[in-house]
Amino acid sequence: MAKKFETEIVKTKEFNKTIRVVFGILYFISTFYIFIYDRESQNIYLWYLALAIYLFGAYFLFGQFLIKPKRIGKLTISTQRIEFNVNDENVSIPLNEIENVFLRYMDYGSWKTHSIYGNKNYLTITEKSGKKYDFEILLRSKDSKNNLKEILNGPEFYEKFDIVKVGNSFTEF
Repeated sequence: MAKKFETEIVKTKEFNKTIRVVFGILYFISTFYIFIYDRESQNIYLWYLALAIYLFGAYFLFGQFLIKPKRIGKLTISTQRIEFNVNDENVSIPLNEIENVFLRYMDYGSWKTHSIYGNKNYLTITEKSGKKYDFEILLRSKDSKNNLKEILNGPEFYEKFDIVKVGNSFTEF
């Protein structure tokens, strides 16, 4: 019986870097105004504005792991083929047509790691014809990670699989 690994292909919402920098600066200014600046000389309207910026900034700066990534497809990896469905396009690639499978591993999702939905793990599949597919996939749990590891470290993917650990992941692949 062929082993299978199934997961979602997702697109994580990324905020514009300029907006993140502006909110970071406003966050620090509002923190200074609310907690450090002399309370007797504070304007009440500016204090409420600073509080709103502080709360809104805390959500955008630190609440990224609470935002669920948008599902755009499904990926199935087995010991015989790789199948995926992205934007209503079904593709099935037999194992003998795959040149390389490259995984950029961050971690799996849990309360102890960066995201409760799964971390940004990127999978690149290259066919022998030169066609490349880049996916952002979710590893939802340790069992999911171990299932993928068992398939990709198997004899079928022996010379086709490569991995790079990126970021500050807490676990080894």
